[in-house]
Amino acid sequence: SSLSRVSSSQSSLKASTANEGTIPVPRSDGSTHQLSYRIARPMSLSSRQAAPIVALHGGPSLPSDYLYPLEDVVPYRSILFYDQLGCGKSDEPNDISLYSIEDSVADLKALLKKLGVRRFHLYGQSYGGILAFEYMKSVACENREEEDD
Repeated sequence: SSLSRVSSSQSSLKASTANEGTIPVPRSDGSTHQLSYRIARPMSLSSRQAAPIVALHGGPSLPSDYLYPLEDVVPYRSILFYDQLGCGKSDEPNDISLYSIEDSVADLKALLKKLGVRRFHLYGQSYGGILAFEYMKSVACENREEEDD
């Protein structure tokens, strides 16, 4: 049908304008796990005029792909999606001690550092909103410590 041709051409267009990859994230037990990410419109990632959006998905165990329609709503910015540990295409360790909000914040920081993302808008949905708050709190505490030195 013509509708399926349109849908498949749109999804192939999106796939051609996104980069995907993984980064390693360490845990306190010495293990390392892989986080999967996807960048929509990667050419705009370092734009000074339109800072990228970093999208943090909800959970538990939901992958980030349900947020991909943001690409259609915000067509002029890069959008960084990633699957938190235990979700989607990222590793899913069985040891529950490897999951914490602190580790999730550290994972987000590692991802941003690896990709060179310094200036961005943070979008958190459900649990991603909690993660966004904890990330911002962590950054504020780090800045306060630097001022005190």
